[in-house]
Amino acid sequence: MKPAHGKNVTRFKGVRCSVAFLLQVLCIIALPWSADAGAPLEALKCTVDKITGVLDDKAMRDTLSREALIEKLKAVSQDRFDWEEIAKRSLGLYWKDRSEEEKSEFTALLKNLLLNSYLTKITDNYSGQSVIFDKEIIDEGNKAQVESRIVNKADTSIVIGARLMQKGDTWLVYDLIIEGVSSLKNYRAQFYDIIRQSSYGDLLKRLKEKQKIEPAAS
Repeated sequence: MKPAHGKNVTRFKGVRCSVAFLLQVLCIIALPWSADAGAPLEALKCTVDKITGVLDDKAMRDTLSREALIEKLKAVSQDRFDWEEIAKRSLGLYWKDRSEEEKSEFTALLKNLLLNSYLTKITDNYSGQSVIFDKEIIDEGNKAQVESRIVNKADTSIVIGARLMQKGDTWLVYDLIIEGVSSLKNYRAQFYDIIRQSSYGDLLKRLKEKQKIEPAAS
């Protein structure tokens, strides 16, 4: 694997550190990624302005309901994740036992759960921060990792790595490494616990119960 690019800084117009990693999710997934336009790091940089363009549009935020704003953000972000890969890796050894119909159902449930969770927290907490893109590491094959930090005004940073896989001419995110911890490994550990202690059917039930958009924080 080889590193590419130096440090690049993009200024957000506001975000609390407690939800910084959730904003990074949006920075990663906002627009189609072209292999011609370059490598994953450059794609991440250009998506930040698109996302903040939605969140900083005061007229839009005043006009749309919270749910409608989340749906708008979802529309520009959902296609940038490799949802099947995320579902496959998060279900791990239990994936091969699922029928095609079950795989599709699980993938859809996980996608909706993660998008609603991320976008709800971002919408409710967005206000300002800096993102520093440190480097991009490209595998000889079709994978890459972009390493970055989100830094607040007190120079406290959250270190984030985005793992990507190239599908055709598109780079898709399949894992986020937050302060050295893989999001996929966290999902998998939780799902394994539920299946082993109860059943796969119970896991599906729990995912379905969490599909509604969370209520606004008081």
